[in-house]
Amino acid sequence: MQRPTIKTIAQETGLSIATVSKALKGSPQVRPETRALISAAAERVGYQLNMHGVQLRTGKTYQVAAIMTAPGPKQNEWEGVEYAQLLSGISWALDESPYRVALYAVRNFEESLETIRQIVTFRKADGIIISGTRGHDPRVEIMQEKDFPFVTYGTTIRNAPHAYVDADNEQMIRRSVARLATRGHRRIALVNPMGDLAYAMTRFHAYRVALQASGLDFDPALVAHGALTPAFGRECVLTMAALADPPTAYICANEASALGAFSGFHEKGLVHGRDAVINATDDLNVSQYFSPPITTYFLPIHQPSELLGRFILRRMEGEPPEALQALIMPELIERCDDRLTR
Repeated sequence: MQRPTIKTIAQETGLSIATVSKALKGSPQVRPETRALISAAAERVGYQLNMHGVQLRTGKTYQVAAIMTAPGPKQNEWEGVEYAQLLSGISWALDESPYRVALYAVRNFEESLETIRQIVTFRKADGIIISGTRGHDPRVEIMQEKDFPFVTYGTTIRNAPHAYVDADNEQMIRRSVARLATRGHRRIALVNPMGDLAYAMTRFHAYRVALQASGLDFDPALVAHGALTPAFGRECVLTMAALADPPTAYICANEASALGAFSGFHEKGLVHGRDAVINATDDLNVSQYFSPPITTYFLPIHQPSELLGRFILRRMEGEPPEALQALIMPELIERCDDRLTR
């Protein structure tokens, strides 16, 4: 029996060989319903894509390198969303294409920089996805210099335009501060990520602008930057609650730091809603199980991660990076009024 070919599928569906070929390679130029029709026909006739032959003909690896910082073996503090959640959404978006995700788990920024150099130089993948962007990110420069397709999870501030997906950190912080100010809070603390991260810079700038817009003074003692663990959130509360004029509201960058902030409340004898309140942004919606549940801005991780996958496919097809930029506004979930009742 003769082995089924692309021509066989074209005859089966009445579509052109070019359309069938593009669909089997996962091209975004083919409409989803057409791709589904071709996939069904390929399964009926028993067609299997010879990836080794395709790789030899095209010079492609059909791999997307996902470069993620993984926790070390001695790191036992929860830091919220982990790379596994991101990978799941990216893989889902690539599922109907011939591309697969290759995870490069790195320990730090320097290792991710060297990993990118290796991938770009030796063409170990056809596209790259990175996270943890800096205000000025040399990894982005390396990929842009070589015109290598990539998408970042996070914006940059001083790099040339590139493809990215991120939560709208500026709007989250502006709205968080404004909301708390209208509820009577005059001392609002910002528990922020490490200061060299681009989104930490964006959040800090938005915080200062929002304070000014609400007629509130900026106090550097109410801002902390660090690794977003429960230990960090607890430390922030213990330090800030000891101030002569302590905060009455804490905006935590994730639920892990918010959980630690509750521990700080307990140690200091603070009551949530009487002495101060905690809000959080980002993460996994775990805060609905806190006691009491807290107000958060929630963005299901599958939304940005699937968009990363779709964007890298389109970037590898040659779509310009300026057309592949998305800021997603998370949903405000008000679980508390957040006015103080004392």
